[in-house]
Amino acid sequence: MYYHTPNINRYVDQVVKYRKPIIVFYFLLAALLAFLYQPKFLSSDELFWLKDSKELKKTNAQQFDTYDLSKLIIHINHFDENSLEKLKNLHKQLLALQGVTKVSSLFSNDFIETKKDDGSEMVVVVNSTDLDTLHLKKMVKEVHNDYCNVVDEDFQTFYFFIRTQKAIDLSSLDIPGEYEYIAVTHEINWQVMFLYAFIFMLVTLIVFRLLFRNYLAAIGGMILVALSTILTFTTIIMVTNIYTIHVTMPFITISIALVDFLYFYYRWHVSQYKTNKVNALRKMLNRSMVPAMWTSVLTALGLGSLVFIDSDIIRLLSLSVIISSIIGYLLNLTFLPAYVSHFELKHTHVPYAKLGYLLASNELHYSKKYLYSFLTVTYLLLISGGYLIYSKSNNLFKLPVKNEQIELKVPYREIDLNLIHSVEKFSNDLQERFEDELGDINSLATAIENLNNANTQTDELDEEALLQALFYMDLYNLSDKYFDESAINIEINLFDINKLELLEWLVNYKGIELYFIDNKTLLGISKYSQTLLLATSLFSALVIIGLITGWIFRSIGMVFVGFTINVIPILWFGIIISLLSIPLSLEMLIAMTISLGLASDATIHFAFKYFRLRYFGRSQKHTLEKVFFYAGIPVIIGSAVLILVFASLYFSQIHSLQLIGTYSAILILLSLLTDLFVLPVMLLFVDKFQTER
Repeated sequence: MYYHTPNINRYVDQVVKYRKPIIVFYFLLAALLAFLYQPKFLSSDELFWLKDSKELKKTNAQQFDTYDLSKLIIHINHFDENSLEKLKNLHKQLLALQGVTKVSSLFSNDFIETKKDDGSEMVVVVNSTDLDTLHLKKMVKEVHNDYCNVVDEDFQTFYFFIRTQKAIDLSSLDIPGEYEYIAVTHEINWQVMFLYAFIFMLVTLIVFRLLFRNYLAAIGGMILVALSTILTFTTIIMVTNIYTIHVTMPFITISIALVDFLYFYYRWHVSQYKTNKVNALRKMLNRSMVPAMWTSVLTALGLGSLVFIDSDIIRLLSLSVIISSIIGYLLNLTFLPAYVSHFELKHTHVPYAKLGYLLASNELHYSKKYLYSFLTVTYLLLISGGYLIYSKSNNLFKLPVKNEQIELKVPYREIDLNLIHSVEKFSNDLQERFEDELGDINSLATAIENLNNANTQTDELDEEALLQALFYMDLYNLSDKYFDESAINIEINLFDINKLELLEWLVNYKGIELYFIDNKTLLGISKYSQTLLLATSLFSALVIIGLITGWIFRSIGMVFVGFTINVIPILWFGIIISLLSIPLSLEMLIAMTISLGLASDATIHFAFKYFRLRYFGRSQKHTLEKVFFYAGIPVIIGSAVLILVFASLYFSQIHSLQLIGTYSAILILLSLLTDLFVLPVMLLFVDKFQTER
């Protein structure tokens, strides 16, 4: 407990005696495990998120190839014969690019009409590439709703939807006018990753040098973080036998290890102000080892339930937090004292400690009325957030999109009327459910319907009319566009719609078998299902952390504090994303997992030092000053470094890394503000000690 001071004199003597073997042991252990259990970083971001995708497994079982879908938007000032020829040529150039399997644009469309010649009537299919500007405009304006996804009404903006098996380079193409290319980059650029490793080391070196006026802290911190990362990943591999990890996971271990290191190192640093280096080691350990132990226990028990979820992604993320916390604790007990025991500092003064005195003086006389109001608003937001997540409206998951495409596969044994009618029913059900939110739906059923309507020899679609329509499709080379040997294609154009709501409807549709084949859609479905799962798990973790915090301090009030302090940054982050109309995503919840691990650390260290000092008779004012000095400053330093590192991820080329970096930086900042301005006030609120002893 907080009032117990462990006797570690003998332990310190043994660490100092065997400090060189301890350091050598950890370096050899890390090198051996890194050689025996080499993690495999996935070269594609999407592969990590699709590992547990049920829809992808269904698609692969049918041996359907998946693809990436990108969009090229072209703006021209005037649509004339010259620009028309350039656009037609661009369509051909795109199709000729290596890795491109299909291009959907105005110049891949076919117009069906009836041609009368010498008294005979025959269905004719005219491709848009055969028309001049006058006839093309006339055709499109007659049925513009069918082509609004590929060209605007003013014929100044054109859209090309490109299906690719790998990333493509457009620099060699002759693109008329101004253009915008929208594509999600999945491939990991390792040069960029090494650049961020360098940025982390540089930021750590500069910040620590400025604050501690030595290079000892920066070098020690980077070594400890490196050892913690290697040992964490090799342990995960040994426990789970999963070798593939995602590039975001090292940032979790860095965050946990760096903050834990600062609690220990900072105490050793300032303890040399009036004592020698051996006594500073004793102070570092007997003041930090107990709260650090409880933070590891809290993290393990709080996030432990996530380990048993049937999802490799969530399991790996939770194990990263738990194992890095435990390994970081062991390194701080063994490697760090062995490392710092070689040095003695001359400059131990901490000039920025005045901030703690300022905060303590202002927060000591807090207003209970404002505290009650703040907590009431917080819990009302918590209830509202829970309702939004689990209500049918799913407003937090709303993902509005404009002018996008989804392509589906429907397997068949033979093309008959039953198949055509089932696809027609699906299209009608879809249009009825989403009405004006969709553009046109292109499929074999719509092509046959158009061919049959243009054929004046048939009144309705029967077996004979179906055969005639299929004949015309073969005649005009339309078959490959709408079906292959085993499946027909359905292309859904999205006008202005909540895509997640559409995907949920498609996944649960029972009329026909539907298979998703574009990676972006598969990714959206996978992340959405895992987001719901992780949101539930994180809320459970918050409750468990609150209960364990209360048990650690033997206080019902600390149950309330432990839960509230950890939930506040998440709730206020939710307000920010709601005001900005940003949908809840898996990347946000990963950032929340990182911030939760850091926030629970701060809660234990602040509370442990507060109750210890109060138990031994310190006044509330003196206690707050000490808490800010010994716990607040390490939190500020660690948070500042992590905010800078995570914020720099915004400039990476990987979309999920950009989101995780941005969200993590915001959440860590909110957690820091909560630790500095809310946590001390709540500790004062639940304080049951006598005012003075």
